[in-house]
This record gives sequence, structure tokens and C-alpha cells, in this order.
Amino acid sequence: MLLWGYSLWWLGMAGLITLRYFRGDVPFNLGWWAFTFPLGVYAVTTLKLAHILPFAPLMVFGNVLVGALALVWLIVAARTVSGARRGDLFSAPCLVDD
Repeated sequence: MLLWGYSLWWLGMAGLITLRYFRGDVPFNLGWWAFTFPLGVYAVTTLKLAHILPFAPLMVFGNVLVGALALVWLIVAARTVSGARRGDLFSAPCLVDD
């Protein structure tokens, strides 16, 4: 429970920091896939904890997290496919010759 609570704090802080940076123009890159893993692990952990502890709000929160994970996954997948079609998915601006 202690680690789950710490993860809840981490999720909130990571969400706020991410929102702060996304107010500007954040170009897409393959690193966006890194958003899916921690959210997925936390969602599965929350659902497993809800099965161990019979606490209905925990199950609801786990389902909300799974929905958020699906949304993030769809956004990142769509941007990956779009970048692959345009041909700029693997371009690194720092490696362009001036």
C-alpha cells in the first residue's frame, strides 16, 4: 500500500509536469511511448489491489486508469503511424548538417 500511495503521488506530479511542458510545442518522437509503460503498470497494480482489498472505489479508479492508458496508447500509435507515413519519424534534428 505504501508503494501504491507513493506511485499515486508520482502519477500526479508526472501529470502536472507533463501538462506544463505540453502547453508549448512538443514535437513527437518515439520517446512518447515511454508514457504508456508506467501508466499501464500502475493501472494493473491498482486493479490487482482492488481484487485483494474489496474496495469498490479502487476498482473504479483502476478502470479509469485503463481508459486513460488506452487513450494515451491510441494517441501515440496514431502519431507513430503518421510520422512513419510522412517519413520524419526517425529524423533527428540534432544530426542535420548545416
